[in-house]
Amino acid sequence: MKIKKLIFIFLLLTGVLFNLNAGERTMPVDMIIMIDKSLSMQDPGKFDSLKQWVLDELIGEIIINGDWISLYQFYESPEHLVSIDVKGKEDTDKIIQTVSKIRPNGRFTDVGKALDKIQEAITERGENGRYKVLFMLTDLEQDAPLTSKYRGKQKKFSSPYLVESRIIKHDNWYEITVDMGLQERVVKNSKALFSDLLNNDGKERLRSDENTVLIKKR
Repeated sequence: MKIKKLIFIFLLLTGVLFNLNAGERTMPVDMIIMIDKSLSMQDPGKFDSLKQWVLDELIGEIIINGDWISLYQFYESPEHLVSIDVKGKEDTDKIIQTVSKIRPNGRFTDVGKALDKIQEAITERGENGRYKVLFMLTDLEQDAPLTSKYRGKQKKFSSPYLVESRIIKHDNWYEITVDMGLQERVVKNSKALFSDLLNNDGKERLRSDENTVLIKKR
């Protein structure tokens, strides 16, 4: 519960913190970055644009010394690439090298499974008194195999986690600051949804109303 509260509080501060240049932010955070490397990311305005943003803005302008960074790539399944305490240029160079090696060549895309992995990763990181920032960079095109509980295709994946997440559109992909604390608030506001989630545990997640998703065109 405390982890969820920390995430929610930080999301309220995200707009302030990440409108600042890296040199102006002094509070280190734990940051989990999930990058979509599926085949659909080969389309124009997707992976090349995404990678340039990661290198120029996320690494170049947002990450500061003291941050803990855990980097993943995903397609059919999420894959952990590196976790590192950023202490200087050598560490940011290692992150740059890792990102530069990612290629959009993965068969299938399971956004739901990637979201589950983010939840698992913050649980493993534990309560350490640091704010948690959870980035997912994706085109949101879901094409999960039949073996997935999120199986099937969606042009734009829907999830309760995404309803109030901070979502910014860049070219043909999305920068999403995932709100893992949302489900707790949804449960409090809707007993019907809570009951349905329990009854359908292990099955495909409910689709959220995309009309309520906050998407800002850059």
